[in-house]
Amino acid sequence: MSEIYPTRRNPKTIIIAIILVSTIAIASFAILTYPKPSLKVYTYDSFMLWGDNPETIDDTVFGPFEREHGIEVEIIRLPTDANGIVSRLVAEQENPQADVVIGIDNILILQDAAKSVLEPYSSPNLNLIDEEVVSALDSDHHVIPFDLGLVSIIYEMDYLNTTSHPELDNFTFTNLATDFFASSLVTENPHQSSPGLAFLLGQIAIYEKILETDWKDWWNAVKDDVDVQAGWTEAWTIWYESSERNMLVSYGTDPAYSSYYSGEEPNVAVAPMHYNDQDYAWMQIEGIGLVKDGPNQELAKLFVDYCLSAQVQQYVGLNQWMFPANNEVTLDDAFAYALHPDDVSLLNALLPSSEIAANLTEWLDEWDLIMA
Repeated sequence: MSEIYPTRRNPKTIIIAIILVSTIAIASFAILTYPKPSLKVYTYDSFMLWGDNPETIDDTVFGPFEREHGIEVEIIRLPTDANGIVSRLVAEQENPQADVVIGIDNILILQDAAKSVLEPYSSPNLNLIDEEVVSALDSDHHVIPFDLGLVSIIYEMDYLNTTSHPELDNFTFTNLATDFFASSLVTENPHQSSPGLAFLLGQIAIYEKILETDWKDWWNAVKDDVDVQAGWTEAWTIWYESSERNMLVSYGTDPAYSSYYSGEEPNVAVAPMHYNDQDYAWMQIEGIGLVKDGPNQELAKLFVDYCLSAQVQQYVGLNQWMFPANNEVTLDDAFAYALHPDDVSLLNALLPSSEIAANLTEWLDEWDLIMA
């Protein structure tokens, strides 16, 4: 991997640093202050930790809300993904501990378990978000958009480019099924990873809705060549360290990340799927929602409103490396290199939520049989 592409920070290391800083702060001030009321926010382990100052990001982003309301906002990063967060909320359903949850996306919210632990809320700040994005996440507002991004294939240009491999300009799953490209690809387990699941659903959408053929044909063709890792971090590590695995299922904002931290043009490019003279990608929308029967319902509503405002959303781009849900926020210049929602046709539109909800378990079972 080229040294031009920056090494991603390990969120687990950052979390340890945050805990140490928090512990020191608490020890220093506990003798001088009384405990403040606390608002607890459950999220996943790497939430907002991809920026320049991960150790202080919580105070930067959420400190103004704390000071305005005289409370403490506890961002509780659970060592899991959004599926694990839902499991935690279900386990605590009789005695909810959290007030707000961030990270449940437009696939996970289709599950009854996720909806059962959330309280629908129509924030007055919904007008800051594109109505189509709101509806694409959850029209009932169990969760409302916090950020969004396009799941696609990225590649490292020291090894692949449109000059040496012109098919990358109009890339298809047929191209990806060839021995060369299939052996170059790292993806993620759709049971454990949201980009992995988005990739599977996007492939199903193209095969079933555009090509009108059995989606399983592609996986049967590539199962011996594609490298499937448990999650995005594991897949990214393989891609970063290997000179043979040059393609990764990831996010269309990766070139922006590369440019921002290298100070140069990105050494990473995106290859969206191309059919019928159109580029396609799957949109992942991450939501924020109220925990049902949470301890501080009214304060939690105010916090959700705050998180949709520019005061929070301005930090999403350079700390989440996703697009902010608030469409009034100005993005850093590096995002000129990102794959934007306006650049593609969304595969989500080909595969309605009702169809996903009805078939997802069967699709995953069939994928398991192929990849076993």
